[in-house]
Amino acid sequence: MMKTFIQSLAVISVLRGPSLVDGRLFGGGIKDNAVLTLSDANETRQGRELQYGPGPTPPPTESPTSYPSAAPTTCDLVCETDYDCPRTCRREPYATQGVCVVNSAPTIPTPPPTRPPLNVEPTTSAPTVCICKDPSHIPDRCEVDILIDMMETFVQGSHELLAQWTRAAFHDAGTFDQTVPEGGANGCLLNDPLMRLEPENAFLHGPLETLAAIKEKWHLNPFTCIDVSSADMLQFAIFFATLRQSDFPEPYDSGTATAIAKRERLKDEFLWGRPDEPDCDVDWTLNLPGFTTPASGGPIVNRCIAAGGEIKEKMMDRNGFTAMEATVLIGAHTIGLIRNTFGAPLAGPWVDNGKDNATPDGPVFDNAYHDFLINTIPAATIGGFAAPLPASVFPFTIIFPDWFRDAPNDLDHLDTDIALAFPTGNPAVHPDYSVFSVAFAGNNALFLKTFFEALQKMSKRGVDEDLLSPATECEDPCNPPGVDPIPKEELRKLFKELGRAKADADMKILDVQAKRGDVIKVLTRPIWDRSIDTTTTTTTTTSTTSSPFQETTTTT
Repeated sequence: MMKTFIQSLAVISVLRGPSLVDGRLFGGGIKDNAVLTLSDANETRQGRELQYGPGPTPPPTESPTSYPSAAPTTCDLVCETDYDCPRTCRREPYATQGVCVVNSAPTIPTPPPTRPPLNVEPTTSAPTVCICKDPSHIPDRCEVDILIDMMETFVQGSHELLAQWTRAAFHDAGTFDQTVPEGGANGCLLNDPLMRLEPENAFLHGPLETLAAIKEKWHLNPFTCIDVSSADMLQFAIFFATLRQSDFPEPYDSGTATAIAKRERLKDEFLWGRPDEPDCDVDWTLNLPGFTTPASGGPIVNRCIAAGGEIKEKMMDRNGFTAMEATVLIGAHTIGLIRNTFGAPLAGPWVDNGKDNATPDGPVFDNAYHDFLINTIPAATIGGFAAPLPASVFPFTIIFPDWFRDAPNDLDHLDTDIALAFPTGNPAVHPDYSVFSVAFAGNNALFLKTFFEALQKMSKRGVDEDLLSPATECEDPCNPPGVDPIPKEELRKLFKELGRAKADADMKILDVQAKRGDVIKVLTRPIWDRSIDTTTTTTTTTSTTSSPFQETTTTT
């Protein structure tokens, strides 16, 4: 009996090997020598026979001793019994295959009930161990499907992400300056914390925190082998959001013909491979259009001309868009709200169907924004919009230094929005954007076609197009048919991650608002409020001859 016990200990000492650093199938992290194949096990047994002699055959009724914490799982990949493994078969959650590892605190197992004959090769080869050794910057279509499902899970729990991801993508690509060149769709907004501190990027914490969480989960999924950039994540997010909400909003996983078609379009048309910029510069945010200009707080005509000039200088001269492209891209304001810039009491969308819950599946992405500018605002010129108050600025009831509010309907518009509604007040400052607004207002199909063409251009600003390519065909042999890559347990984790990301973002937004208290007070101090003062007086402001602004008349 003692001899038998000593022989058992000797067998265990041969089989014990280095521990396995926690990793994932298809994701790397498995150390060398941690995997035993069946042929390795046979060679090990032969070595034991030569060194210690044949071991005893235990009674067939005995079974291996399990660890106290949990019984070993079935290891159908590279091991046959607990004794071969030895003791533990590690599998990622919801993976069908695993790898043999040595437990850090094993008990002494009893020998297996039977021992395979020596020098006999297994009749079937072991399944492939799919370890992610060379992650790709270009995902395959199956991996994109996993990303779509993860993003869908997030937006079904939080519709506001659709508009927020849209804004975030604009603010990453909009840093491009073609005259240098510098900036562009380079991932700086997601990767560099300093970029988030710039005023142009205020309150983007929510979309950025959630995209970072999704990116991490996507890369850790056992059915992916990827190293996708943050730049790609941001630009894919706006394509995901605007396409999902266009025409008839519906989830990508609804199974309808239109949802399936949209899903296939995502996989067919989006191009991957943008590199992340390692040396971001916060000054690139100066290439983004601002809604505050030197004319802020002054006569409405001057404000609109200056806002139109801001669009031309930033989006046309620097970003490289045409007047039509700039007009249609700003049309993304059709979804979402001015949510935090002016504080919660004054938050509001640009149009009614842009509200987060305008439909059961979120806001509607269509031409409603341009339709509002052309058909809801009755004025036909900037001068007609500016005077006489109060009828001229209908439907707005409050005028702020650089924006307008329709208080009864909680709708907000910036000066840069109003600049798209009328013919230019000074052709030397900016072109006539209104001709494109009129065209888009009357034709939703034209708006959507033009928007997605301009979006493709925007998503490549500052990027070497030779690096870009669509998702490849599914090539992963280790994703068994019929296996759900995101089962219910993983969905629960995603919802938990969504809650954490939103909570973190909310805390950061409160901190930013506290620090910007004085700025918010200036932005939200009314110049005129119809509900308080319906009387009007006329004042004339004359510009100097060197100013691009014309002599204007406004009322206060």
